[in-house]
Amino acid sequence: MVGSRTKHSWQPKLVTLLGRVVTHGFLLLFSAIAIIPFVWLFFGTFKPYRELVSSSALLPVDWTLENYREIFTRLYFGRAFANSLILATASTLTTLLTSAATGFLFGRYQFWARDTLFSLILATMMIPGTLTMVPLYIFISNLGLVNSLYAIFVPGLWSTFGCFLMRQFIADLPVDMFDAARIDGAAEWMVFVRIVIPMAKSPLAALAVLTFLGSWDGFMWPLIVINDAKKYTLPLLLNSLRSLYWSRYELWAAGAMLTIAPVMLLYIFSSRFFIRGLAVTGK
Repeated sequence: MVGSRTKHSWQPKLVTLLGRVVTHGFLLLFSAIAIIPFVWLFFGTFKPYRELVSSSALLPVDWTLENYREIFTRLYFGRAFANSLILATASTLTTLLTSAATGFLFGRYQFWARDTLFSLILATMMIPGTLTMVPLYIFISNLGLVNSLYAIFVPGLWSTFGCFLMRQFIADLPVDMFDAARIDGAAEWMVFVRIVIPMAKSPLAALAVLTFLGSWDGFMWPLIVINDAKKYTLPLLLNSLRSLYWSRYELWAAGAMLTIAPVMLLYIFSSRFFIRGLAVTGK
């Protein structure tokens, strides 16, 4: 009996080991499928135009930095990069502030029709963005902001998803902390700054990453309200490199690589906070 147990005790370990091997094998396969296009794009930035469109080889035959030099000298790439960075940073900061304040309001205060108002706010998430572009354009036009960076910035002052995310987190915070702060004489803005903001770092970090990426990659709305090439964002600049009769794929590859590099670095350094933020608010 003892010998039989010893003989078969290795079987569960073998099954577990095989399961891990299969799981990691699939993960490595899917990771390779996701990474290969970026690797090809990276090496494609060092190819001249003729080689890029005629050769499917991964590594360039004639290595060149001319694509990067040309995209900075012939195009407004530096200005477009600055425009995208300013807009993404400003939109992220304002969205964090308005979302945290709205989440604090709906998560910690009792007032008439609170749940109804919050449901109406959430209902706006069901409306496709394309349906609001015409009235939003008329509103921006009446403000005299068309063909300016403010036309892109103003619609990004508010995020319905951000309000929902922060409300879910703040509503789960212990009430005793807020009561203790008020008993000690803290004003409501002090409660918000000293208690809510420090404890909401994880969901704020997740919201910051999502907002920054959304603003950085935004294309349709900037395309509608911006006409001046000097005010282009990076997606608009890359789009200008492709037309029906003229396409500079080598410049497009270099510009795309410079565009995605910052957001990839942002996610790499903030992925821990991003995942934690979504986990603590996904109840």
